[in-house]
Amino acid sequence: MKKSKSSRRHFMKQSAFALSALGLGGLSFRLRPATAGLAGNPKKLLFIFLRGGIDAVQALIPHGDAGIPGQGIKSYAEARPTLAVAPQDSFDLNGFGGLNPNFHSPTDLAGPKLYDIFQGTVDERGQDLALIHRVGYDNQNRSHFLSQQFWENGIPGNVALEEGVLNRYLTAYRNTETPLQGITLNGNQLVLMKGPTTLPVIRSIGDFALPANVGLGRRPNAPGDLLGSGLMGAYNQAGFPIRSYEELTYSTGSTLLDTLEFFEETVSQVPYQPEASAAPFYAQISNRTFASYVQDCARLLKQVDGLQIAGCNQDGYDTHGSQQLRLPPLLRDLGLALTALYHDLKPIWEDTIVFTVSEFGRTSQENGNRGTDHGESTCMALMGGPIQGGLFNCDASTWDHGDLFSTANGRYVAHRTDYRAIYQALLTQHLGDPESKIEEIIPGYTQASANDPNGYFTLPGFMA
Repeated sequence: MKKSKSSRRHFMKQSAFALSALGLGGLSFRLRPATAGLAGNPKKLLFIFLRGGIDAVQALIPHGDAGIPGQGIKSYAEARPTLAVAPQDSFDLNGFGGLNPNFHSPTDLAGPKLYDIFQGTVDERGQDLALIHRVGYDNQNRSHFLSQQFWENGIPGNVALEEGVLNRYLTAYRNTETPLQGITLNGNQLVLMKGPTTLPVIRSIGDFALPANVGLGRRPNAPGDLLGSGLMGAYNQAGFPIRSYEELTYSTGSTLLDTLEFFEETVSQVPYQPEASAAPFYAQISNRTFASYVQDCARLLKQVDGLQIAGCNQDGYDTHGSQQLRLPPLLRDLGLALTALYHDLKPIWEDTIVFTVSEFGRTSQENGNRGTDHGESTCMALMGGPIQGGLFNCDASTWDHGDLFSTANGRYVAHRTDYRAIYQALLTQHLGDPESKIEEIIPGYTQASANDPNGYFTLPGFMA
């Protein structure tokens, strides 16, 4: 006996509501078998995308750049008469660069502690925080949308491709025994995680569940139970799909329900508390949505053995005006988040890297609104057991006097490291992606890195 079409339409309508609630409406799951050797890979990544373009010069301050007075090229203090942080008010990283004071609070016990993490004085783990200045790509685009697109799809210049580097990695090494290998904490999916393998995007762990009036039910169990019940029954009956479009619908629904079932058993119904040492830092993050995203990313990476990649956004870095009021709370929240993650991820520290990205930096010269405009190179933070700590691309050997205005138009800090080289290191040296497959994950990488007269693809030594 088959269900009537009207009954099936009812189930489809209910499941559509569920998909929409989960942020997965209209998306398909396409699976590939895992590549032998990387199945069950315990290595993990947690990314935070700093949307709007972080002011890299204000985050990692090049105090050592004295400018070139005879040529009218200003120093940092001269270029930012109202925004500059004095050397004595920042935290010295290497005698040349300084850490913005909003990243570290020496007196507040629950304040950010990024300087202590950088120095390796928190605990026995040592120096596991790398700060990399001057990251970007050739012909830097200064549109938010376009540059974010290039950072996420890994192909500078390709505007249309809605497919991310991290999704390509998970697609290439899809482990069908692990229902959840990647997840985004956000209101909508990021290009970085879009692609052939559709990955869940949720606002919180509590959101990844069916509405209260819709049950998972049970799968058909022939011959005694041909129909099953609930959504499991609707999407797993023998003899369906009938029409071609139903194959996509039913496979999507069935895979989603399998993921929901796995999620309930592995996460939702399992008691959890963050590491006690992390809780005070999570509690101090002023943007509670961002705090929830970061904490849920950490929880999922710890609780789900097969989960390799989780990430989220921190919005608000487009500081064209009143930067002295708008930027400090963002940097403090980021410092608190990284400090909390340092403590919370300790049980999986040796297998985990946390990293930040942002679409570009900002102008070296402050504008008339006491802010900064879209620039070129940005900075990244990378933290974890596999990381060799230090400040890179911001010392006397890599930063000449006047480099604050080193682009061809004399307005921005020119990049020294291509962001794709950092992605490549994370994929090959950390996740274990064979270099022979890097072209599949980052198309065009082989040619770009081979034709590299300026050394943009020569990595700073941040991998231990």
